[in-house]
Amino acid sequence: MLALQKVHDGEGLELRDVAPPLAPGPGEIAIRIAATGICGTDLGIEKWGAGYAAMMSTALPVTLGHETVGRVSAVGAGVTEIAPGDVVVVNPAISCGHCAPCREGDAVGCLDRRPFGMVLDGAFASQVNVDARYAYRLPGTIPLELGALVEPLSVGLYALDVAGFQPGDRVVVFGPGPIGQGAAVLAKQMGAAEVAVVGFRDAARFATLRALGIETLIDASEDGAVDWLKALSGRGFDVAVEAAGVGAVVDQALAVLRPRGVLALAGLGEPNAAVNIGLIVRNRLEVRGASRIPPRIWPQVIDLLAADPDAFAPLITHRMPLAEAQEAFALARSGQSSKILLIPEE
Repeated sequence: MLALQKVHDGEGLELRDVAPPLAPGPGEIAIRIAATGICGTDLGIEKWGAGYAAMMSTALPVTLGHETVGRVSAVGAGVTEIAPGDVVVVNPAISCGHCAPCREGDAVGCLDRRPFGMVLDGAFASQVNVDARYAYRLPGTIPLELGALVEPLSVGLYALDVAGFQPGDRVVVFGPGPIGQGAAVLAKQMGAAEVAVVGFRDAARFATLRALGIETLIDASEDGAVDWLKALSGRGFDVAVEAAGVGAVVDQALAVLRPRGVLALAGLGEPNAAVNIGLIVRNRLEVRGASRIPPRIWPQVIDLLAADPDAFAPLITHRMPLAEAQEAFALARSGQSSKILLIPEE
């Protein structure tokens, strides 16, 4: 079968013909992939950014892809909660099961995670086997391809959760990429009083946000944009979500929060960012990291998606065959898309 793999250290990915997986072992399920989204993490692996070598080098070659949906084709011994024909999504945060946190029941705190699509073979292929404990069934009310949104939406929902979001809150999101778009539309769907999104020369992604019903869009490249945002904030936003991965955004977000407001950091940001500590102290602000999504978030995302699939459908802007993965990655890097799905051959 055709698979998109990281084959060696350094920049680049390869489309390769590989053997399909064997029959699922005990506790595993076999999935025939329907669609898999390109994630910022995949772009980072392609460029072999800092941190990936330490985690992945011993696993190469490995098939990428973790934002996926597919139909179960077979189940291994002992699997009773999932059956052939079920549509499932995969939580890629596979824990080792052996470290101290895992032994204490804290799989989220695993010290030796083996992420699906990074260390374990992922879903940029037509078939894959996964541990059934990390699969979630989708109801028939969710169109099949929208299942590929569950994983990225879980990142946005967890950022809002970490920030303590409540219906009626005013929310500002920095970064209009798929994660920021997801956080914005989730806040809107859950009853935010106002949702604003800040980008930087992101016309294509702003168009997606308008299609999602988000109208307050601020281009930080324009003269006076920061002042406009401060004026818009009035008494201040209750919640800010940083989904840009840009250090300069942190101070901008802090400046428009109300006293005791909360900033959730969800972007894989620069290692060093200048932060106005005085502003945090004077306004009693809180800055919270949002990573390692706990399992409880996944059913919440599925329920929200099932309640109004059409509200999330505009997030998907492109569908491309897996054979055109290189072109799809270039498009994703250009900023002229939102979520791109790669579709394997039948």
